[in-house]
Amino acid sequence: MISPRTTHEAQIAGRLLPLARIWRKLADEALEAQGLSAATAWVLTHLGRIGPDVRLTDLAEATEIAAPSLVRLLDQLVEQGLVTRTPDDHDRRSKRLALTDRARPIVEESERSLAALRRRILGSFDDETLATTAAVLDRMSGAAAAASAK
Repeated sequence: MISPRTTHEAQIAGRLLPLARIWRKLADEALEAQGLSAATAWVLTHLGRIGPDVRLTDLAEATEIAAPSLVRLLDQLVEQGLVTRTPDDHDRRSKRLALTDRARPIVEESERSLAALRRRILGSFDDETLATTAAVLDRMSGAAAAASAK
């Protein structure tokens, strides 16, 4: 006989990936008007929050995106004129990253679009449910990170 705990664990694990895929699809659709994807908006938002003159390694850590994947996203953003890469004065191998003036209003609009998406999906949940869900997801993220480090 399967225990209720085992059933719940399987239900949670079985829903995470499909939910992430649906959320990303909806985010991509919400950001289409800004010419962004969920991934590029994630990078731009973090770059804006960290501030100008950011090293790739710091941005990779903040976004939790592997450096090779992040470089590909940054290539797109540089090509779109939304990010600049400049040589690092202290490390010739490294580049510094910054949002362009053109990017700032796009980042603000993308944040509004994503906030509207969150309200659309989560608007029917009360504050306590949202807080509990956020806490559970934080614990799951920590447990997954710890398992990944082993």
